[in-house]
Amino acid sequence: MMKYAEDGIGQQYENTRDPIQTCKTLQEIVQRLQSEQSSLVERYEWLEAMINHVPDFIYAKDREGRFLFANRAIVSNNGFRTVDDLIGLTDFDIHPSEAARDIAEVERRVMEEGRPDLGIEEERLTGEGWLMMSRVPLRDRSGKVIGIVGASRDISARKRDERLMKAQATLLQSVARGVELPDLLAQLKSLLQALLPTRRANVWLDTGLSTIARESEHEFAIPARDGTLHGLLVVGADATDDPALLEFLAGVAQTVGIAIDRHRDAERIAFLAEHDALTGLPNRASLDRRLQALLAATSHLPRGVAVAFVDLDHFKLVNDSLGHAAGDELGPAGLVSRVGGDEFIVVLTPTPIEFDQRLNDIREAIAMPLHLCGMELRVTSSIGFACSIEHGLTAAELFANADMALYRVKANGRNGVHLFSPALAEEGRHKLARIEELRRAIELDEFVLHYQPQRQMQTGKVIGVEALVRWQHPAKGLVAPGDFIPLAEETGLILAIGEMVLRKACAQARAWQNAGLAPIRIAVNMSARQFHEPALASQVAAALAAARLDPQWLEIEVTESLIMQDVEGAIERMQDLKELGITLSIDDFGTGYSSLSMLKRFPLSRLKIDRSFIADIPADPGDMAITSAILALAKLLGLEVVAEGVETADQADFLTQAGCDFLQGYLFSRPLPAHEMDAFLLGR
Repeated sequence: MMKYAEDGIGQQYENTRDPIQTCKTLQEIVQRLQSEQSSLVERYEWLEAMINHVPDFIYAKDREGRFLFANRAIVSNNGFRTVDDLIGLTDFDIHPSEAARDIAEVERRVMEEGRPDLGIEEERLTGEGWLMMSRVPLRDRSGKVIGIVGASRDISARKRDERLMKAQATLLQSVARGVELPDLLAQLKSLLQALLPTRRANVWLDTGLSTIARESEHEFAIPARDGTLHGLLVVGADATDDPALLEFLAGVAQTVGIAIDRHRDAERIAFLAEHDALTGLPNRASLDRRLQALLAATSHLPRGVAVAFVDLDHFKLVNDSLGHAAGDELGPAGLVSRVGGDEFIVVLTPTPIEFDQRLNDIREAIAMPLHLCGMELRVTSSIGFACSIEHGLTAAELFANADMALYRVKANGRNGVHLFSPALAEEGRHKLARIEELRRAIELDEFVLHYQPQRQMQTGKVIGVEALVRWQHPAKGLVAPGDFIPLAEETGLILAIGEMVLRKACAQARAWQNAGLAPIRIAVNMSARQFHEPALASQVAAALAAARLDPQWLEIEVTESLIMQDVEGAIERMQDLKELGITLSIDDFGTGYSSLSMLKRFPLSRLKIDRSFIADIPADPGDMAITSAILALAKLLGLEVVAEGVETADQADFLTQAGCDFLQGYLFSRPLPAHEMDAFLLGR
C-alpha cells in the first residue's frame, strides 16, 4: 500500500482498511473527477463559442507553422467547413507561396525574439479589403515559446473612410489654392475613378436636370450660394453603398458648388476690376488707359477729343423718394464710364457736329420722362467738358478741367453744359489757396467768437446769447462767416471749426459764471456735417467736461432743413444730446418742410423764427400771419420761441403782443466780442 502514499487517493486508501468503505471512497473520487471533467468541457465549449462569435480572425500555431486552433471566422474565410479541416495545415497549404513566406517570416521573428508584433496593417489575402494584424508568442507553463497566437481585424471600412477623407481633403485644398475650374473637375473625375473604379461618375453643370435619381444612379445636387443649383453630380449606384459613401459624395457635390461659386466670383472680380458694377460700363481705371491711347491716336487731328463730366442732378433725391432700385435704373445707356453714384464720363471723338451740341443732345436725352414705380420722372443733368487740343494733352489734365467746368454749371443752377476756360482754372487756384488759408487758420487758432444777446420780453433781462464765429484774418481783418463757412462745409473743415466753436463757447459761459455773473444759456449752431458725426454726443460731453459747465447752460441749434434730411437719424442724435442734459432748438424755423406730426417727435425746447419773416413786419400782413401761426403752434407744443433779426421797435411790439418769449437782433445789440459782452452783461 505504500506506493499510494504520495497522493491524496493513496492516502485515503491507506487510511481505510474496510473494503466496503474503500469502495465507497473510490466511487466518490470517480464522481468528483467526472464532475470536474464536465466543468472543464463546459468552460471549453463556452470559450470556443465566444471565440467563434468574434468577427475578428483568431488562431494559434506551433513552431512549425501548423494550425493548432482557429476560430470560425478564419475557417470560413479560407473556404473550410470545420476547424478540423484546418488543424495541422500551414499557410503554404492554403495561400500562394509568396504570401505564405511573408507570413512565416513575421511569425518566425516573433517566436525567435519572443516579442509581439502588434497593429500591422495588411491587405487581405482572400477577397478585397484590409486587416490589422497582431501576433504574440505562445508559451508553455515554463515560459518556453512553443508557437504563436495571432489575431486580425477587418479594417476595410476604416481604410475606405480614410481614402474618402483624403480624397475630400485633396479636393478642398485645390479649391483653397484657387485651381481653375476645368482642372478641378478633371481632378475630381480622377479621384472618383480611383475610389470607384467600376462606376460611372459625371458632373453635369447648368443642365436643369431633376434631382430625382434613377434606379442605377445616385444624383447629388451641386448647390449655388444663392440657393439655386449649378448642376448635378451623377454616380453609378451599387447595392453595397453605405451611408458613409453617400455622405462623402454629397460633400463632394457641396465642394464642387463652392468651387464654382469661387470661380464665378473670380470672373466677376476680374470684370469689376475693369467695369462699373451697376452699369457694366468701363470704370475709371479702364477709361484712363483707353483715353490715353485715344489721345495718342488723335494728337494729329485739329480738334482732338472732348472729355465731359456728366452729373445727374438731385440723383440722391430720386433714390430717397423711390428707393435705390429705382435710382439705379437711371444709368443712361451710351455713357462711356460711370465714376460715382451720379457721375459719368463721356469721351467724344471728332464728328461734323460740334462737341457742345452733341453734349446738349445727351443732356436732352437724359431729361426725357422716365416711368419708374408708377411715377413719371424727369432727370436733369449738369455737364462740364474740356477739349484735348486747347485744355490738356493727358487724361489727368482733361479730367481736372472738365470737373472744374462741371462745378461752374452746378454753381449756376445746374441743368446746363459748360466748356472749360483758363478763367475757371484761375478760380480753382484761388479756391485751393483759400482752402489752404482755412487749414492754416485752424492750426493757428485764428477763429474768434462774438455773442449776440437774447432778451426776455416780460422781464427785459438777457437770459442767453448766441455764439457766432468770425475769422480773424491776419491780413483781411475780421471775416464774416458767410465768406468762409460754405467752403468749410464743402471741404469738411467745418468739423474742426465746429468743435473749436463748441469748446470756446462752453469755456466762455463758464468764465462768465466764474466772474460772478448770473448763469446764462449759450447757444451754438451745429453744421450739417458736424450733426451727422457718429461721435457728436461724445464731443459735446467732452466740451462740457473740459469747461466744467453744467449742461443746462448749453443750447445746440440745428436747422429745420438739416433734421428733415433724415428724420429718424435726427431724432436718434437729438435724443443722445438730450440725455446729456442740454437744450435743443430749431434755427431758421419756417424755411423748411416739417409738419406738425414730425415736429412733435423731436425732443426740442425752443423754436427760432427765421429773420426772413421778421424783416417786413408790420408792413407785410402775410409775414405777420405766418409769425403768429408759428407762435401759436409753439405754444400748443409747449415750446419757447426766439425771434431773431429784430431791428425795430414796431417789430418788437408786435412779437411781444403775439406772445413771443425772447427777442434777438440789432434793436438790442449787435454780436459783440467777449470783452464787450462782459460789459453788456454787467449793465443788464
